[in-house]
Parts: sequence; structure tokens; C-alpha cells
Amino acid sequence: MTRTTGSRGDRTLKALQSAGLERLYKHGFAGMTLRELAADVGIQAGSLYNHFTNKQDFLFCLMHQVMTDLIDVSKAKLENTKNPRQALLAFVECHVIFHSEYRKEVQVSTTELRSLTRDNYAKIVAMRDEYEGQLLNILDQGCLGEYWTHNDPKIVTKLILGMMTSVGIWYRDDGPVDLNGIVKIYQDMIENLLLNEIEVSQLHA
Repeated sequence: MTRTTGSRGDRTLKALQSAGLERLYKHGFAGMTLRELAADVGIQAGSLYNHFTNKQDFLFCLMHQVMTDLIDVSKAKLENTKNPRQALLAFVECHVIFHSEYRKEVQVSTTELRSLTRDNYAKIVAMRDEYEGQLLNILDQGCLGEYWTHNDPKIVTKLILGMMTSVGIWYRDDGPVDLNGIVKIYQDMIENLLLNEIEVSQLHA
């Protein structure tokens, strides 16, 4: 995505990103047009090309930024942890908070993955694999340190991520439990899952 110089160009780009996210969230990639996006921000359609080349470029950049932010935040959160248990709790906290606060960005990144070109799809999937690898490494290190046991780290990793990611669908700021409370529930539930040594065969039952 090409950035224009100057504060006016930056403000326009941020407005486009915000309006584009709303359109993708409400109408999907197929239902979003650049002409409508330009109208939302109050600029001529031709001016959009000062900021991105086409609709595909816009979608890819949004998804790339979401994954970059998520990876950076999680790495920073894990940096000062001293053992696998601390790392697990930190990772869970990071994931749940991020997916609660950026639920629209996450939903668009998930539902519109299919709308990416083959090359862009491969790039985003590689970033997702990198992020998933952080949790997989934590679980493996926990087994080596005898903090918990599991017999199929890849399946357990995907199970845990699926459990946590769904928080963006149902969590509401005005709900009966605040976000810190939700984080604690997830931390306890996931740690108990690992400590109880759930068999993969039970997950398919």
C-alpha cells in the first residue's frame, strides 16, 4: 500500500482504512466497491490510487497489518516470561485481549482469507503459521519441563486457538464479566485442559 506524504495524506489513509474495514465487515469483499469507499471518505475515486493500487491490495494490507500487530504483541508479551506456564498464561492473555479489542479486523481477516490471490493467501497463511508456532513451542516446552502432558501438540494447539478466537464473536464490553475476568477464565480452562492430559481420541468422540 502506497502512503502519501504529509499529515493530510495520513489522515485520508486512516479514514480509508476505517471506512474500508466497516464495508468489509458489513458487506464482504465482493460487496465492497472502491467508488463507494471513496464516497464514504469524501474524495474522488481516482484519488484512492494515491494510497493503494486496487481492492485486493487494500484487503491484503489490512490482513497483513492485523497479523503483524498480533505477532509483535505476542512476542513482546512472551519476552519476559520465565517458564512455559508463564508463557502459556501470557499467550492466552494476549490472544483473548487482541481478539476482543480488534474483533472486526479479526473477523474480516478470517472470513475474507478466501478472497486473496494465491500469492497473497500464501503470505498471510505463513504469518498465521508463525503465530501458531509460538503456542506450539510453548506446549512442547511445557511437556519437556513436565508442566503438563499432551499426546498430539498440533491438534491441541489448534483446539486452544479455536477456543480463544471465538471470544471476538460473543464477548461484549457491557457483559456480566469484564475482559480481565474473561482472560482468567480462559487461562484456567486451558491450563486445566493440559493438566488433565486430554486424549486426542476424546476430541473426536
